[in-house]
Amino acid sequence: MMALKIKRDDLIEALTVRFDSLGGGGWFLDTETGAILLDADGAEDLPEDLEDNPRYQAIEPISSHESFRIMEVFVENLGDSREASRLADALHRPKPFRRFKDTLLDYPKLREAWFAFQNQEHARLAEAWCEENGIEVEWLRDS
Repeated sequence: MMALKIKRDDLIEALTVRFDSLGGGGWFLDTETGAILLDADGAEDLPEDLEDNPRYQAIEPISSHESFRIMEVFVENLGDSREASRLADALHRPKPFRRFKDTLLDYPKLREAWFAFQNQEHARLAEAWCEENGIEVEWLRDS
């Protein structure tokens, strides 16, 4: 079986961006071309049988629980520090995603480390998704 050529960033977007409020069917992988398709209101040039044809594999975005867990692991990896304490506090308050991001604004270097960590975790999730769905993949870089 040949590896399917997929843009990693496109699959990561499909796994991490929810369009629940849009009236469409969500994200799909074209298992013949490797293209990631978004079925949402206003989307053009989509196959009419997108949701019924086995060629198109539905991509379910990761849960908010999984995204929260990524933030928790990042904080756990910081050890016993003032920054870790503030970020952990942000995660245990209302609107933890917003508070976490706001707290990171006070620590520019830590914010960069967060984005690197998050990107690494998202890449791991994309690889795991392909493995779980029996897809041998060759990652393409966005140009």
